[in-house]
Amino acid sequence: MQTIVVPLDGSELSAQVLPYVRVLAPLLGARVHLLRVVQESHLSSGESWAQVLISVYGVPESEALRRDYYDESMEALRQRAQAYLDAQAKALEDAGIEVVSDVRSGSPADVIVEVAAGCLPGAMIAMATHGYSGLRRWALGSVADKVIHATEAPVLLVRGQAQPIVHPPRRILIPLDGSGLARQALPLASEIARAAHAELILLRAVVPMIEAYIGAPMLGRPLAENNEALGALHEYALNDLNAEAASLRAEVPRVLTHAIIGYPAEVIIDEAQAMDVDLIVMATHGYGGLRRWALGSVADKVLHATTTPLILVRAGE
Repeated sequence: MQTIVVPLDGSELSAQVLPYVRVLAPLLGARVHLLRVVQESHLSSGESWAQVLISVYGVPESEALRRDYYDESMEALRQRAQAYLDAQAKALEDAGIEVVSDVRSGSPADVIVEVAAGCLPGAMIAMATHGYSGLRRWALGSVADKVIHATEAPVLLVRGQAQPIVHPPRRILIPLDGSGLARQALPLASEIARAAHAELILLRAVVPMIEAYIGAPMLGRPLAENNEALGALHEYALNDLNAEAASLRAEVPRVLTHAIIGYPAEVIIDEAQAMDVDLIVMATHGYGGLRRWALGSVADKVLHATTTPLILVRAGE
């Protein structure tokens, strides 16, 4: 990891990611790229002095006057944004972290993705999210949500109002499902665990068979057979995790394995809380829009339900 891109908008919510960045940057040997995006739409809500003049004195404003006001207003916004970033940068620099600050204009999500792309490979985006879900997120539009589904870089997401960590992560949870896609989160999770001397917990959810709930005898199969099959699936999942753990222990000495019967999102959320996990690292297919709603994304459900910091790694096909 070479660069952590940190978008800030001046709000208390966005700044809640900074304690995590202060911890992770030294572990990953990364510099921090603080980013503030000035949106041109901010100007539309105000009334120019030229508009005041024409309303009071009937003096028509010229195109040149409108342009001058626009340029002056944008410059003032940029200066305030730069001052804000400089203040945040000083706190990180005092902790021995290399920091660059960057003020740009445009659409926040598009600019964040563009800046991260310019730092690839070796970039990660770190940002706070309000955690809205469902129609409220679709109605308001979440910058974090747009970034997740557009960037190729891993994204660290900190749920607003969560208590900031003040120490390196001690337990890192990585959900696996036996697929190559899920395993693509292992390198980053292992890198962080190795640097922090943390436990790496490999978790797999064994989805219960529907027959066990709707009455197996009605389907011509005794309930006992379903329990035996579920037990066999659990054993297979645990053996698969143990084999993965054995291959990781050369780099990460403390690797634990847990196979839990249940549905993936619920298992991840519950186990993260039960095991007092400091960080979840998981792969996501990155689908957006209706495709995500139709298929259902485990990562999306975890993001909007957990208060544990979460790193989403975009998996390739």
